[in-house]
Amino acid sequence: MSPSVARGHALRVSAAYWAAAPAVCLALHWQGLASWFRADDFAWLGLFLTVHDFPTLLHALFAPLAQGTIRPLSERAFFMAGYALFGLDPLPFRIVIFATQIANLTLVTAIGDRLTGRRGAGLAAALLWTLHSAMTEPLGWASAYNQVLAAFFLLAALYCLLRGWRVAEWTLFLLGFGAQELNAVYPAIAAAYLYGWDRPKWRRTLPMFAVSAAYLFLHARLAPVHRTGDYAMHFTGAVLRTLGRYWLWSAGPSLGWTPGGVPWWIVPVGVAALGLALFARRHLRVAAFCAAWYLLTLAPVLPLRDHRMEYYVFVPLIGICWLAGWALLAGRRPVAIALAAVYLLTVVPRTVAASSWNWQMSERARALMAGVEAAHALHPGKALLLDGVDYDLYWNTFENRPFRLIGADAVYLSPGTPSAAAEFTLAPDLVYDAIDSGRMEVYDVRGPRLRNITVEYSNRPRDLRLPLRIDVGSPLTAHLLGPEWYSADGDHRWMPAQATLRMGAPAASGQSLHVHGVCTSGQLPLTVTAIVEGRALPPVVVTQTAFDAAFPLPGLFVGLPQLRLALQVNHTVRPPNDPRDLGLALGILEIR
Repeated sequence: MSPSVARGHALRVSAAYWAAAPAVCLALHWQGLASWFRADDFAWLGLFLTVHDFPTLLHALFAPLAQGTIRPLSERAFFMAGYALFGLDPLPFRIVIFATQIANLTLVTAIGDRLTGRRGAGLAAALLWTLHSAMTEPLGWASAYNQVLAAFFLLAALYCLLRGWRVAEWTLFLLGFGAQELNAVYPAIAAAYLYGWDRPKWRRTLPMFAVSAAYLFLHARLAPVHRTGDYAMHFTGAVLRTLGRYWLWSAGPSLGWTPGGVPWWIVPVGVAALGLALFARRHLRVAAFCAAWYLLTLAPVLPLRDHRMEYYVFVPLIGICWLAGWALLAGRRPVAIALAAVYLLTVVPRTVAASSWNWQMSERARALMAGVEAAHALHPGKALLLDGVDYDLYWNTFENRPFRLIGADAVYLSPGTPSAAAEFTLAPDLVYDAIDSGRMEVYDVRGPRLRNITVEYSNRPRDLRLPLRIDVGSPLTAHLLGPEWYSADGDHRWMPAQATLRMGAPAASGQSLHVHGVCTSGQLPLTVTAIVEGRALPPVVVTQTAFDAAFPLPGLFVGLPQLRLALQVNHTVRPPNDPRDLGLALGILEIR
C-alpha cells in the first residue's frame, strides 16, 4: 500500500471513528430533531415580547426567572434571538441544540480516550451516553438546552485543562455561568483531575473556587433559595435516598421503566452488576475521577427532594459512561458483552418511547396553535373557548401563554377543564353571555383539527351561577360591572371613588374577597372599603401602589344566589390632561 493510499485510509478510519457517536445520536433521536415547541418553551419565546429598549433587554437577560434561575445564554439569548430571527420555526433551534450535542459527544470521546489511555474507551462512553433515555428531553425539548450547553462548557473547559490551554479553560469556565448554575462545580472537577494526574498543580484551581463562591453568593442575593414548594432544598437523609434513585436511573433506564414483559427486578440487579464491574478496577484514579464527576455534577440537585427529573442525570451520566466505556474495553469480553446486553435491553426501549412521547406532545401543541391561529383569523375581535383540553395538552400549552405569540390573547378553557388555572377558565355565566352576544366562538380540540361547536355548546344545559373570579379588564365581564366604571385600559380598568359589581357568593365559610389592583403613589396611604349586600366590611389600608387586599366574608353570605358589591376609596386623583377622577385600577377580584 502506497503512503498516499495509507494516509487516505487512515483519514477515513479517523473520520468514521469521530462520526460514529454523532451518527448514532441522529439515528436514535431524530424525533427530537423534528420536534416542535411545548411547555416552558412558550414562556421563553414570549420573553422577546417584553423587550422594548435597553433596560428591558437587560431585565429579560438577567432578571431571576423560573424558580430564580439566571441563565442568559442557554435560555434568554437562545430563545429571544431565535424567535426574533425565525419566529416559531423550530428547525434553527434544533440545529443549534444538536450541533452543541455533537460537540459534546466529540469532547466525551476525546477526553475519555485521554483519561483511560485506551483508544475506543471514549467512543464507547459517547455511545453509551447517547443510548440513555436521559438524553431525550435535552435533545427533544428546547427548554432543556441549558443541560446541553452546561455539558459543553464543562467538557470544553476540562479538555482545555488536559491540553494545558489555561486561557481557553478560564474563558470557557466564565462563559459557563451563562448556561447554568451547575458550572460552579467545575473547579472541583478540575481539582479532582489534577490531584490524580498532576498533583502539584491542583492549587491552580483555587482562584476558580473563589469565582464560583462569588457567583453563588451573588446568585443567592439576587434569587433567594426557595424555602417551600417543590424547589425547596432538604439537607436531610432524603439526600441519600435521592442519590440512590438517581443512581438507579443512571445505570438503568430513567424512572425505573422497563419494556413490556421484562420483570421489574432486572433493573436493580443489572445496575448492581454494572456497578460492581465498573468499580472493580485496578486503576483507581480513573474510577475515582469518574465517580467525582458523577457526584459533583449531581450534588446540586440532590437536596431537591420533591423535584426529581430524569434529565438531571444528563450531565452526571458522562462520568459513569467514561468508566463504563473503559470497563467494557479493559474487562473480560464475555462479562462486557453480557452487561452491555442488559444495558441495551433496559435502556434503549425507554429512550425510544420517551423520544416518541415528546415528539407526539409537541405535535399536539403545534396542531393546537395552528388551529387557534386559524380560528382567530376567521373570527377577529372575538374570544375563543376551547373544549376538550386534557391534562397533558394543558400543561404543555396553556400554562405558559403560547397564544400571545400569534396575537390571540382572548383564548379560554371551557368550565370544568381538569387542572386548569383560574385565569384561563371562565364561569358558565360569562361563557353563555359572551356566546349569546356574539363575542365568543367555541371550538372542540379533541380531533386532529379544531371543530367549531358554538351552536352545539350553546344548546347544552346551562349553569348560570355568577363567577367567583372576575377579570375586571376583560370585555367579557363588562355586564357584571356597574355604570360607574371607566373603559377598560389593557388588562385593568379604573374606577372613581366608588364602583359597583355583581359576582358569585362563597360556597363555604372562611373565604375572603381578594382585590388585586394598583393606585397612584400620591394616594398613599389609601383606605379601601368593600360594601357587600349593603354591609360594610372592615376597611383595608393600602401602603403600596400594587396591592392585594383581602376582605374576610361573614358566613351569612354563604349560599346566596349572588353578591352585590361596592368598592370605595377615601380619596381620588386627577392626572394632568385627564378629566377622570381616579380611585383604583383593578385587575382581578376573586373569592377564595
